[in-house]
Amino acid sequence: MKTQPLALAASALCEAAIEPSRWSDALGQLGAAMDGIGACILSPNPKLGWLVNRDLAEPFEAYFKDGWEALDPRRRGLSRLRQGQVLIDDDVVTPDDIRTSPFFNELLPQAGFTWWMGADFHSGENFYCLAVQRGTGGKKFTTDDKATFEGLQPTLSHLGRLLDGMQKETISATLSALESLSHAAVCMTDDGRILDWNMNAEKLLDRDFDIRNRRIVIEDKRAAAQFASALQTCVDMVHDGGFVIVPRINKHSLLLRFSKLHPVVRCSFFGASILVSIREIAPPAIADRTILMQTFDLTQAEAHVASLLASGRSLDDAAKLLAISKDTARSHLKAIFAKTGTHRQGELVALLSGIR
Repeated sequence: MKTQPLALAASALCEAAIEPSRWSDALGQLGAAMDGIGACILSPNPKLGWLVNRDLAEPFEAYFKDGWEALDPRRRGLSRLRQGQVLIDDDVVTPDDIRTSPFFNELLPQAGFTWWMGADFHSGENFYCLAVQRGTGGKKFTTDDKATFEGLQPTLSHLGRLLDGMQKETISATLSALESLSHAAVCMTDDGRILDWNMNAEKLLDRDFDIRNRRIVIEDKRAAAQFASALQTCVDMVHDGGFVIVPRINKHSLLLRFSKLHPVVRCSFFGASILVSIREIAPPAIADRTILMQTFDLTQAEAHVASLLASGRSLDDAAKLLAISKDTARSHLKAIFAKTGTHRQGELVALLSGIR
């Protein structure tokens, strides 16, 4: 086995961390460098999914969806992988396993696999296994193969740091952009673990809505159950999920909206997946009368009426609050329609609602 192809494959893995569309080619390149048919990156948590080269996609779909993962004797080696050991079949399975196990006698022949070798790496708090697969007719991995694969450990450590750093940087940039727009937001994984949040979100934390141990904690039990349901809906859906109203004592309620992170930011396999935007549900604000006067050339009296209408008041309410007759209020409204180019009160309110 030549070291040059393996070095090139290791470099390709790091490039894939920066450009995720390259994962399939990089993993295929690694498999070929080790005389295999491909490679994969797995997590002990099947909910996180997996990464494989294209040729292995269908067998790995069956591995997880058809329950073979629970029957895989190689899982015995997880604790040793976590300790940094490189493992091959002979390290974790017995001849009896190979002779009698459905995993070795049904799944692997059907998938065209035979032998396996794996090593671990970490990215942030997550642990992963990088494994190479050999096809039917391939030779068993040997101790020499293990020694060669161990040479990848520095690259795998770098890969883990690179993935973690790239994710933190993109999440931070996303939250900072929302911060500049005065939006509160939280970034989390598919299982609800909080990765980061911005200062606007920090300002909204209190007893009724808090972040503890990297989890959102909601005091109201009904809202907490709705939060869990909305999170799962967002995970399951291709696009955005729903929303949750969080009541608070002596404060405005909060509106939480769930959305999938943009693919540039999101890689649910390695962590970030969902963005939760948060805002207070406050009473309608009063439109700024000075801005209304300058923008639409309204008189002061017309601006008073327009401001109250924009806040959700009826024309009759506006007349009472301003101590004017209904006829005078209607006259002002007619002038406002003419100056704003609107024809109905709903159309006017929609135009003015953004002016604060």
